[in-house]
Formats: sequence, structure tokens, C-alpha cells
Amino acid sequence: MTKKAQLEYFKRLINDTGLCPSLKSNFPEIFEKLMELFINHPDYPSKIENVVDVAIIRNKINKKYFELQLIKENNDIDNISYIACINKPKTDKCLKEAMRFAVLSQILEFKNNQNKLECSICKSAEDIQIDHLILFKDLYDEFIKTQNDIPSKFNENYYNAAQFKPEDKDFENAWVQFHKQKAELRCLCKNCNLTRKKK
Repeated sequence: MTKKAQLEYFKRLINDTGLCPSLKSNFPEIFEKLMELFINHPDYPSKIENVVDVAIIRNKINKKYFELQLIKENNDIDNISYIACINKPKTDKCLKEAMRFAVLSQILEFKNNQNKLECSICKSAEDIQIDHLILFKDLYDEFIKTQNDIPSKFNENYYNAAQFKPEDKDFENAWVQFHKQKAELRCLCKNCNLTRKKK
């Protein structure tokens, strides 16, 4: 089965099953299929360690969609992406995701401190986004050059994106401070942000 076919198969399987607090109890065959799929997760075997069940819940961002939730011993829960099990993300993509998540509080603080949310280019107040005046990829490249021990494995955050592991706290803190000192933020409308040159 091709990757595209796998993605379609598991997407349809989850959507057709719908909300379910316990796949092991209600759909044991689906539970077994998913557990077999999870072996391909980038963080296997630690990701599925002590898993006793799998639930299907509403996506936290878009309630129209579903997502998978691991239920572990002592009722601990964790998110898992079936897409990550099929399309293993590249390490640098995960690293950038984790770095963006690490400075999310700075982005939100900047946004909340604005007296008026309007585009710094066209002055529109519609669909305002927070943009890096110095491109994020340039900040990323500059910071990475100063580091020797770069994380290669990550946890998943609330949004099913990469997040730094606790053992990489020193790297995360160094990046957060670097971003705080170097980043220049501004408000842009969605259109101006999309049409901005990303060289």
C-alpha cells in the first residue's frame, strides 16, 4: 500500500469510527491495527510505552475533525498522529516546530501588548498575524550555528506538533533567550504576510 493510500485508509477508518473512548473495548480489531501502525512512529518505542487503550476524540483546533489519544497506565494520556507514523517528519522540520512552540509565549505577549492590531504595511485590521521582520528561518540558521548538541527527538505538544523534551531544556532556554534578544516582530494582515518575499 502506498503512503497516499495508507493516509486515506486510516483517515477514513478514524472518521467512520467516530468518537470512541475505548477502541480496545468497542473496536478491538481497529485497536490492533493502530497499535501495529504506531510501531512506525518516530519516537517508537517510548511513544507507546505502557499504552493500554486508544481513544478517538475531537481535534482541539478544528472540532470537525478527529484525532487519536493514547491511554496509558494510571490513566495518563498522550496524543499521537497517525500521519507521523506514515510520513515520518524530517528532524529539521520537527526542530523548527519545537523552536516555534518554545517562543509562542513571546509571540502572544507581543500581540496582547498592541494597542491596535493593524497591518504595518497596508493598515488593514483583518486577519492580523504576527510576523518576524527578520525571517524566522534566518534566526533559526544563525542560532543553530552556535550550537553543538542539537536535539533530534521530540515530544508532541497540545497541537500535535513537536515540542522539546525535558532533557533538552538547556537548548530550549538558550533559543528562547536568543529569540527574545534578536527577533523583531510586527503585525501583518494575512495577505501582506503571504505575499512577502521569503528570501
